[in-house]
Amino acid sequence: MFAVVKTGGKQYRLSVGEKLKIEQIAAEPGQVVALAEVLAVGSGETITLGTPVVAGAAVHATVLSHGRGDKVRIFKMRRRKHYQKRQGHRQWYTEIFISEIAFAGQSAKASAPSVAAFVAAPVAAPVAKAAPAKKAAKVGDDLVIIEGIGPKIDGLFKDAGITTFAQLADTSVEKMKEILTAAGPRYAVHNPTTWAEQAVLARDGKMDELKAWQEANNAAKA
Repeated sequence: MFAVVKTGGKQYRLSVGEKLKIEQIAAEPGQVVALAEVLAVGSGETITLGTPVVAGAAVHATVLSHGRGDKVRIFKMRRRKHYQKRQGHRQWYTEIFISEIAFAGQSAKASAPSVAAFVAAPVAAPVAKAAPAKKAAKVGDDLVIIEGIGPKIDGLFKDAGITTFAQLADTSVEKMKEILTAAGPRYAVHNPTTWAEQAVLARDGKMDELKAWQEANNAAKA
């Protein structure tokens, strides 16, 4: 015997002894609930359709557990509007065990040991995911002090082995341009002509002179 029921806005074809996940319902694990909206009942080649429900039909289920489904990722984008939005959703569900289907004096029931085995079955503890390894912090001087160098270029130089003011001071302009060009056009437009000169002041601890040099340079550009 089988039945088609409606719950949580969805329809399910089910038989006695089956487990399935439905939209969350207010019931405790181990509790027996009745699925009231029975749309059809069948046995062998005979099927009775409801209008909209089958009068006198009953489907009982035992609540096994509650949980949340896999995450659904939602991504929205509008072309040429610089708009992107990401969301995630995990739907709550209730897992049930179909214990009885009854209609017109006929009844199909799951055996008591089967129901007890499903209800008493321990829920496996979630396996803790290993924390992702953190990327090792780059050591060296803070090259962003140099006028014209931002965090991205600082990372490029340190990836290339230029991690200190002293190393930057000894690097030729041609080498700096080579590193920038290899990183792509957004970096190739930068002009590193004065970076070694500034690095000399930073290397020698002359921060006041470096600041004065940068202010004078910016004033000249204005």
